[in-house]
Amino acid sequence: MGSVGALSVVLEGLLAGGCAGRGRRAGRGSALADIHWPSGPLAPPANTPAPPKPTPPSLVWNEPIQPRSSWAKGKPVPALMNRALPYTRITVHHDGMDRFRSTLRSDAADRLERIRHAHRGRRFGDIGYHYLIDPAGRVWEGRSLAWQGAHVKAQNENNLGICVLGNFELQSPTSASLDTLDRFVRAQMERYRVPTIRLRTHQEMAPTLCPGRNLQRHMVAARQRGGELVRA
Repeated sequence: MGSVGALSVVLEGLLAGGCAGRGRRAGRGSALADIHWPSGPLAPPANTPAPPKPTPPSLVWNEPIQPRSSWAKGKPVPALMNRALPYTRITVHHDGMDRFRSTLRSDAADRLERIRHAHRGRRFGDIGYHYLIDPAGRVWEGRSLAWQGAHVKAQNENNLGICVLGNFELQSPTSASLDTLDRFVRAQMERYRVPTIRLRTHQEMAPTLCPGRNLQRHMVAARQRGGELVRA
């Protein structure tokens, strides 16, 4: 990689905040009760080996995933991305744009393309999230799993990014999107052996309102109900 490409990768890492909605850290009610989350980035051990071939998604998630080719109008730019390390944690987001309630497939595809276009405008190599979930409960492929995401500033290594479409400071998630989110996150936790303590939301890692108070509330309750979903 030339000096320009290397600088671009560094810029992506510094800029990567992922969600469009930003602001101060959410106030009362956003903290997780009785769970102590690591305070800093989870750095991979020295001499991290090449990532193992992941378990085929069909073994843990046998429902359709809408391919990137069905919505994206531009190709990824590998020179602006880093190769992914083994996934050891998961972060949940909202897209933080305007309200979004449509269950039409075409509207969801347009929304994803808007996000990709915005992320490319910030010198990301592609859309920052690996998966996105729409109001109808469909799962969409975002950035290839071969590439490190761009969704939490300075904490993208080993981090699988999952985004629910909508702004959950302004609206509530649909029951279909929450049902899919719960099941899909559990499937990815099983696939990558991610323990509950490494399942977070964006605002638990950075000063942002993402994923919005209504989705944050759901995530806190879901983790408390689920307990240690996958043991370390």
